[in-house]
Order: sequence, then structure tokens, then C-alpha cells
Amino acid sequence: GIGVDASPLFVRGKPVLPPRSAYAEMDRVATLVSPPFSENARLILKVSHNLHASTLPLLVAAKHGKRTLAEGLRLQHQFLKRVGVDVDSISFGGGAGGDRADCITPRATIQLLRYMATRPDFDVYFNSLPILGVDGTLAEVVPTDSPARGKVHAKTGTFYWYNAMNDRFLLNSKALAGYLTAASGRKLVFAFFVNQAHLEKATDTKKAGETLGKLCEIVHEHF
Repeated sequence: GIGVDASPLFVRGKPVLPPRSAYAEMDRVATLVSPPFSENARLILKVSHNLHASTLPLLVAAKHGKRTLAEGLRLQHQFLKRVGVDVDSISFGGGAGGDRADCITPRATIQLLRYMATRPDFDVYFNSLPILGVDGTLAEVVPTDSPARGKVHAKTGTFYWYNAMNDRFLLNSKALAGYLTAASGRKLVFAFFVNQAHLEKATDTKKAGETLGKLCEIVHEHF
């Protein structure tokens, strides 16, 4: 029953929202309550939802009264440095890992994972990660009888480009990083990266993922 006289289409060059100062004088007709941030994190991590990941630096910026991606990334820099990540060894141009400026080292990844394990809300983060052979992006990486099945909580990452000259693909990076419980009971933090590998077809990224799953099995059995 709410009438709307504005165009639903975006018109380039024209503002689509009123000034922020105008909202206080308007009649509120509806309120959207977002789900807890833990649900947002679960969506990003379990199913690797890149669009949600891309909003994270902007949400950080908004929380601190700022407005841009660059401002959010600078706040991210401050946080990572504060918790012991070697920020001088990494680079970010976005929030989802798909920007050409997005580069990180296994060492920096381990530093962040170790810090996360010290947080009081670590269980929420841990349970949001895909589980090897069970769910999310790791559901089918190892067979159902794998000794490491259910013993690894980790995030995947895949980024590849089309190699037009050879009509093939270049796997810029295939990564897996997280937490692993070895057969001995020892708790481990790990980061496996495969970079700059040639692929015959885009679906070969699945084989790279299965190789990383096999590495998890080896570590699980022998540490």
C-alpha cells in the first residue's frame, strides 16, 4: 500500500538517494533488521560469497563514520598491524581477493589465523569455515572415507585468468588456509598456496583443490 513516484531505474549522473541530513524529517515506512554479523561471515566463508566479501571494507568504513573503500582498507591495515600481521608484505585493493592488487603471503595468513584463535568469539569464526569433506566449498574435495574428513576447517580461494594466446587458463592462485587436527590430536594452523599454474580448462581448478585436500590428508596422518 505504499506509493512510490521515483523511477526504479538508476539514472547515470543523477542522485538516487536524498542527502543524509534529510532522512530525519521523513516518515519511516519500513525497517530492515540485518541478521547477526555471524551469519554474514558464514555466508562469505562457507560458500565463498564474493559480493558479500567485497562489502566488508565498506562496512568497516561506515562503522567508523567513513564512506569509501580506500578508507575501509586503511582501517583494515591498522587492525592487521595491531594484531601482529606483517602488513608490509601484503597488498589489498578490494575485499574479496579478486583485485589485481590483492596479494598475501602464507606467513601473513598464518599470523592472522593464529590471532583469530585467541579471540573470545573464535568459535563463531571457526564454525563458519568450510569443513573438509563435509560442507561448503570443501564438501567434495576429499572422498567420504578420507581420514582427514571433518578434521579441517579452512577457507578456499580461487583466482584464474584466461590465457588468450594459448586458449588456456592461468591459475593465478589456488589457496587453502585454516585449522587442522592431526591424527595425533595435535592442533595445527596451515596455509597452502598454488600460484601461476597453467590449466587446460577452467574446471581444472577442481583438480588443484583436490591436490590441496590430499595435502591436508598427508599432514593429518604424519604430524
